[in-house]
Amino acid sequence: MSAPIPTIVLIVEDNKAFSKALREFLALRFPQFEVHEARTGSGALEKFTRLQPRLVLMDIQLPDMNGVEITRRIKARTPETVVIAMSMMADTHIAKKAQSAGAAAFVDKNHLFRDLEPLIARCIGTSATDGSPINE
Repeated sequence: MSAPIPTIVLIVEDNKAFSKALREFLALRFPQFEVHEARTGSGALEKFTRLQPRLVLMDIQLPDMNGVEITRRIKARTPETVVIAMSMMADTHIAKKAQSAGAAAFVDKNHLFRDLEPLIARCIGTSATDGSPINE
């Protein structure tokens, strides 16, 4: 019996402390995830091409590119990739732009650790902790 293939996740976040907290949260709640990080838009596109993650947690404001544009590029390459956009600016205009670029959802970073777990489960159909598919 072979081990299950891990779900590859890419965190695109320029704030190191926030990225670290997000990585730790994912390790606790979704230990089956293989988590990678990128701090810039160009780094995100490079890692996306190399890793082909199933899930991307995308900060909207990055130093070199806009997360909405990166989302658009990712979705153009692989429409099946799930992108969840994140921002400290909980603005419906930003959320709509991210979703029109292909993001499956938008989450306010102020509520990220409350809202992210059920959002991930809904978007990729994986339950927290054990990685089993969610029964319908």
